Amino acid sequence: MTRRSFAALLPVVCLALTGCGGGWGTASGTVTLDGVPLKDATISFHPTGAGPTAYGIVKDGAFAISTGQKDGLPPGSYEVTISASTIPKEGTNEQAKLLTPKKYATPATTDLKAEVQSGTNTFKFEMKSK
Repeated sequence: MTRRSFAALLPVVCLALTGCGGGWGTASGTVTLDGVPLKDATISFHPTGAGPTAYGIVKDGAFAISTGQKDGLPPGSYEVTISASTIPKEGTNEQAKLLTPKKYATPATTDLKAEVQSGTNTFKFEMKSK
């Protein structure tokens, strides 16, 4: 095999081994609270190691995750946080109230986990109020 033909073959080998280029995965799915689809919430995937936190919006129980302007996130283990709160009326001293259980709001207390692989990932998160 000549150097030129090896150089032409290298990208194909890298793709086949799925180690080149990072191989990000997409993450989407559903969220329920006590069996009912969560209407409006924020969902975050916090890496257990180094890396960026990825975010999404839950609408009528469905979500899709992105990292910054890029759809998806790097493969790895994540702690998942989900929170929904009221929106105070403008011009009042009203405070926002958390509508989802507090334990799901921080990486330190959530029991929701996700293992993201390269490619398509679909998750179903079922939160309990008690």
